[in-house]
Amino acid sequence: MDSVRNPGRASSPMLVAPIAALAALACALVVWPSLLVETSAADFILVSLILGGAAAWRTGQAVARGWGSFWHLVAYVILLAGAVRFCHFALFEDTLFSLQHFVMEFVLLMAVATLGFRFVRRRQMTAQYGWMFEADGRFAWRARAGDASAVPSD
Repeated sequence: MDSVRNPGRASSPMLVAPIAALAALACALVVWPSLLVETSAADFILVSLILGGAAAWRTGQAVARGWGSFWHLVAYVILLAGAVRFCHFALFEDTLFSLQHFVMEFVLLMAVATLGFRFVRRRQMTAQYGWMFEADGRFAWRARAGDASAVPSD
């Protein structure tokens, strides 16, 4: 029961889901490239992966630094996915209103933003509540050993 209530655990859906989504997108890029790439692989790499990925990572970090909720991050990534789609349209003449590509951009950017969010949140939890939590990898934290007060019980 305690592992279900601990959002910082390494097996948290907030950490497993983005990694699984990135792995699925990487497989889709190899097996079915037209799902992600509309015009060319170079514009996808430049706009979606490099520019969009960096912006998503920084967005996740910014929301976490302000102690914002995960739902704030979702709203910002929806806007960011729209901006990335516009860049594809304006620079490479891709389709602006393509639901398929918008959803794929959103999944990609949301996965990267969530990892950025977790990276900062782990640092915050271990610094702010260092007496209660310790780092458990780059994206997770756990209750300090022997600290029964760290995880609430019923």
